[in-house]
Amino acid sequence: MQNTLTSVVTIKSPEDYDAISQLLSNFASNINNALDTIKTVHFARIVFLDNNTKLALITEFDGDFVTYVQDFANSLGQVFDALFAHIADAPPLPVEDPQNTQAFIEFMQKNNVAPSFFYSAYPDLTVVNILDLQKGEQG
Repeated sequence: MQNTLTSVVTIKSPEDYDAISQLLSNFASNINNALDTIKTVHFARIVFLDNNTKLALITEFDGDFVTYVQDFANSLGQVFDALFAHIADAPPLPVEDPQNTQAFIEFMQKNNVAPSFFYSAYPDLTVVNILDLQKGEQG
């Protein structure tokens, strides 16, 4: 039910790192709103690695990989387009264009690092299940 994404990509230059940092700050509320709307993401984080030369997008999500990445393209396409302008060997843009979505999926698959170990305290619960349980406790 729960799956992982750890997409590690290369940043083009130190100037591109600066641009990505600013974009993430500018897009934070858009990203939060989109992830709330998708309702399959348990956790999401973006981490800079290797002296800010690489960027890792790390998430835990419900469902299959392809549907999840398609949801990303549909909900966060403009964010990915802005970020990927600063990423080496990025897929064709815009990612939400139906002609480019498959290349986006393949790019995410190619750069996805499988976990050596993954633990979930609630492996049989989806995000929707957890939200429903929270509503029940509040009601």
